[in-house]
Parts: sequence; C-alpha cells; structure tokens
Amino acid sequence: MRKMDLVVQVSQRTGVPKETVLKSLNGALAVIAEALARGEDVRLKGFGTFGVRPRRSTRRSHVLTHQIFSIPSKATPRFYPGKLLRARVAEQLTVVQLPSGRLTIRPRNLLESP
Repeated sequence: MRKMDLVVQVSQRTGVPKETVLKSLNGALAVIAEALARGEDVRLKGFGTFGVRPRRSTRRSHVLTHQIFSIPSKATPRFYPGKLLRARVAEQLTVVQLPSGRLTIRPRNLLESP
C-alpha cells in the first residue's frame, strides 16, 4: 500500500475529502519526523512506538579489493509495533513454507477455504 492508497481508503471510510486527508497525513508525518529528529519517541497507544536508537560504528571490507573501511555510528529511526497491532497481524496472517524452503506470508482465509 502506498501513501495515496492510504489517503483514498481513509477518505472513503471517513467521508473526508482526499485533499484534507492528504494534508492531515502529511502534517502528522511531519510532526513525527520532527519529534524523531529531536530524539523523542512518539507513542501511539495500541499501534506502536516510533523511536530513535543509536547504531554502533563498524568496520567492513570491500568485497573485491578487501580494503577495510569504517562505517561511522549514527542515530537511526525505529518502529516497535504495539501489542494490539501485533495481535491483529498474527490473527490475520500466517507463515507458510514454500517447496523451495523459503518462507512467505499468506492471509489465513486463503488457507481455510476448501
């Protein structure tokens, strides 16, 4: 789902014009981004928490030249799903192993149909 898909669905559910929903969504995302840039967490009860966590510096080697270089430490945004969101996803989706051995996610209703 892309941003405009979200805007269309919210507009249909609420009856609010798409332009208004888009402005509201952009405003909410801007507020979240600004809070994260200040190092604050944004908690949406039942949905999840947006936060910033440090990433340690590390050393890597180039695959072809084997030259070692370092990646500096930095702050990275993270999302931690809330209890209700995790429960809803677990209730609606299931993990299935494909014949190749890879794992994929399928809606539960597709598996239960005869």
